[in-house]
Amino acid sequence: MKKIFVILLALAINTPAFAGSYLDRQLKTTKKNVKYESVKKHTAKYVTPAINTDIELKDPHLISLSDIPKVNEKEYQAKIAKDNEIYNSKIKKALNKNIQSINVQPAAVDFYDVYRIAERLIRANNLDYMNWRIAIRKSSDDFNAATASANYIYINTALYDSLYTNPDALAFVIGHEMGHQILGHEQRTAEISIKLKNLKKVDGIAPVIMKEKYIFELRDMEYAADAMGVELMTRAGFDMNNGMQALSFMNALPNVKTLSNTHPMPEKRINSIMEIRSAIPSVWVNDGKYNIMHSNVLDVKKSSDRVSIVISQNAAAHQYYRPEDMQTKLKRIAYASYENRNMKNAIKYFNKLGDDDYINCLYISYANEYLYKQTHDEKYLKAAKSAAEKAQALMPSDKYVQEQVSAL
Repeated sequence: MKKIFVILLALAINTPAFAGSYLDRQLKTTKKNVKYESVKKHTAKYVTPAINTDIELKDPHLISLSDIPKVNEKEYQAKIAKDNEIYNSKIKKALNKNIQSINVQPAAVDFYDVYRIAERLIRANNLDYMNWRIAIRKSSDDFNAATASANYIYINTALYDSLYTNPDALAFVIGHEMGHQILGHEQRTAEISIKLKNLKKVDGIAPVIMKEKYIFELRDMEYAADAMGVELMTRAGFDMNNGMQALSFMNALPNVKTLSNTHPMPEKRINSIMEIRSAIPSVWVNDGKYNIMHSNVLDVKKSSDRVSIVISQNAAAHQYYRPEDMQTKLKRIAYASYENRNMKNAIKYFNKLGDDDYINCLYISYANEYLYKQTHDEKYLKAAKSAAEKAQALMPSDKYVQEQVSAL
């Protein structure tokens, strides 16, 4: 019986599904060719839309997202020139030999390129509070990077070789992994793992529901690390338009929707990042330049594991990166959304900040007035007047409030 089944299976596999020419077969499969082709995904561009400046943006600059002084560009470029001398004379010399290993043999130029990207991220964001270890590990087909042991980031050669011509994409990958460490995700993941193991001791449907909850939490951490990656590379002056190639590549990989997948689908991560970018303030570029100006080139050495480098901490550093608390992040999202002319988001998040502060009310009025000028919808004019009146009740003597009430 088993032999007959095998023969029938072989016949089924080798028998055409329909009678026709091979051209007919090609025509039949064309629909799937179009559906599954990957070129479009690989070459997709996710560029920040150009801002329409035809409508005046009222901004009396009552909100500040940074207390860092404006950097003098000439002085900044002079500092970069001095740093480049150190990179060329000292750092390249330290990395001028191949590392011999049974696992991987990364060329010195590979390590140097990765060092320059990571070191720029570290200095621009005051992340030099510890030694960072960056590894390039051999993998022919695993397009992946990960982080572990509090300061260890590894990039598989499959990912590195696919993106090495795009430093912005590698900056996003490294920034994402740094984000996991900054936000303590290794500890959170360990705690979730313990909870998932303990669920096996419980009977009924509860374990299934709880497992799904924990998987969603793991996915949330990935979204948070993406956001942190965007923030870190923005301060470091990398171009996120180019950096999106990392996610375009992931989006072209086989992706199966399943609850057991701890990472969000790449398409959702792309949508998340596009929204995150609309709330990035322009001052962060200046902050990064300031941090680089007031820090020195970080030393590097080959690690004893022979597949990584160690970027040394700055023992003399006094300022360290601090993740935003809820109020700071809310304020930043509200004001940056306004600054980037994403007015509906600006209104939404200024409202979350509360209407007990006249500044919030004033910017809500500005945002609604902007939308009125854009759409000529009377509801926005009505909302602008209402918010201006609230601001007036809270701070009647403020000249900007008086001007806005008069203008409406």
